[in-house]
Amino acid sequence: MLLAVTPKVEQRRTLRFFTLLPGVIGIVVAFVGVISLGLHLAGIEKPTQDIADRFMIMPITALAFIIAGLSLTAAQKRDSRLWIWISRLLAAAVGTIALFALLEYALEWEPGIDRLWFSFLPGSSPFEGWERMAINSALGFALFAQGVIFLHGDRRDDGLRSQLFATLTLIIAFIALVGYLFGVHDFLQLKLLSGMALISAVTFTLLGAGLLFSQLRRGVPALIVDDGAAGFVARRLIPGALSVPFVLTMLRFWGEERGYFGGRLGASLFAVADMVVFLLLIAWSARVLRDIDRKRGELLVLEREAHEASERARVEAEIAMTQAEAARAEAESANGAKSDFLAVMSHELRTPLAAIMGYQELLADGITGPVTEAQAQQLGRIKVSARHLLSLIDEILTFTRLDAGRETVIPETIDLDDALRDAAEIVEPLATAKKLELKIISAGPGSMVESDSTKIRQILVNLMSNAVKFTETGSVTAEANLLGREFLLKVTDTGIGIQQENLHRIFDPFWQVEQKATRRATGTGLGLTVTKRLANLLGGDVDVTSTPGQGTTFTVRLPVKVPHIGELKLADEKPQHQKRTA
Repeated sequence: MLLAVTPKVEQRRTLRFFTLLPGVIGIVVAFVGVISLGLHLAGIEKPTQDIADRFMIMPITALAFIIAGLSLTAAQKRDSRLWIWISRLLAAAVGTIALFALLEYALEWEPGIDRLWFSFLPGSSPFEGWERMAINSALGFALFAQGVIFLHGDRRDDGLRSQLFATLTLIIAFIALVGYLFGVHDFLQLKLLSGMALISAVTFTLLGAGLLFSQLRRGVPALIVDDGAAGFVARRLIPGALSVPFVLTMLRFWGEERGYFGGRLGASLFAVADMVVFLLLIAWSARVLRDIDRKRGELLVLEREAHEASERARVEAEIAMTQAEAARAEAESANGAKSDFLAVMSHELRTPLAAIMGYQELLADGITGPVTEAQAQQLGRIKVSARHLLSLIDEILTFTRLDAGRETVIPETIDLDDALRDAAEIVEPLATAKKLELKIISAGPGSMVESDSTKIRQILVNLMSNAVKFTETGSVTAEANLLGREFLLKVTDTGIGIQQENLHRIFDPFWQVEQKATRRATGTGLGLTVTKRLANLLGGDVDVTSTPGQGTTFTVRLPVKVPHIGELKLADEKPQHQKRTA
């Protein structure tokens, strides 16, 4: 894994290095010029010819190096138009100095302007007889200046003109360096007594490299900083291609001068060593690239497997989603069918039940003849059973309307005390039959709210009858309270209570606390469901607290003024179902 990561890390470091390199080179070149000019101004003894050839820079050349270095450094502020123009003006100044020196040679002109520099120096000139700038130095400055002027446009258009002039500058510097290293005097100068100093050759090499790497998106610099295999190989082979020939040639000359081998053997050894070194470099780079390609292949396999797994998961998710949608649609259809069935059956049961209750009243009133005491008791049982069945049917009808979202709210002014008394009158016979105390706690005189009286009464009746149903001894208490913009309806019993794990289920349709077939309490299991949905419909909600064996308290919170007018939907309403017709 290390081999797969290293090229990326190396590329980032390389990119940062070559981004900073031109600016650093510009500062170094300017510093060399300043030191050289400072030595002249401080006064020096006339050096030997060898020292002057290698290490002395004429003042005009030193000044040009200072301006060129500053121009290269300013050109790195690529986001500032001011610095770009400063670099171009400095480059133009360098070019003017170089062109002036070249014209002197071309026109055989002797204005003596170069010699004016030496009139300010103490002592005699170390460059007696050739105070002019060297031709190759002047040509190098001219090429460098032209490259800096083109640099900004090349960065904008990805051009190569600045790199072309940088390459020509490097060629001139390399020719001089080779001449010094291998003693080829003709390489040092393009005209007798006009040679480039060694320090000038090195400084021109720096200038050319700085200008070349000021544009990293094209040419050789782009290849070196590339993050792929090309950049990886280039960063290893180019340094060898530049340094190995120099080193091997110097070793050859050293061996020949000391008589270790002759010219032919030296040439043969040079060729063999050159081939061996480059073969080793190529083999090393190829081995690293092979390892990288192997790791890359493994990563591609893992990526392909991950993609295939992701695709399989996506297909399976789509299939599961399709199945879930189908199941949901089927469930909604079944739920709609259930609601329609309950509504139709409840309506059909209500019609004959109304007839039964009517005939019971006729018989009880003695219209058809005298009624004995035994018959009156039997008719009373028929009436109680019929009313109980009617309440169950009404509960189912209300649930189906709520489930379908077709229940309506009719706002009117309600006295909370009246609502409590009306509900208590309905539930009182049930409480009396079980010998339970039914308590009513008034909200106080003038406790008026605006809501649906029918639904308020149904909520109270459901909660109070439910409390009576699950209370064997003790009492059932109903109370109302006004609290600012809302009012509370609270029903408390001393019954069996509800287990904590069942509190979240008591509002589910058809769910009852006693789930056994032999349960004592009767009913459909819709009372609390209807109560909660009615509370939601009126803009409120129902809370419950319970302690098993001690009792339960239901609290209904409702707004003093119902926010809904007309036909309203429940907040948690499911999609509506159109009522099917037979």
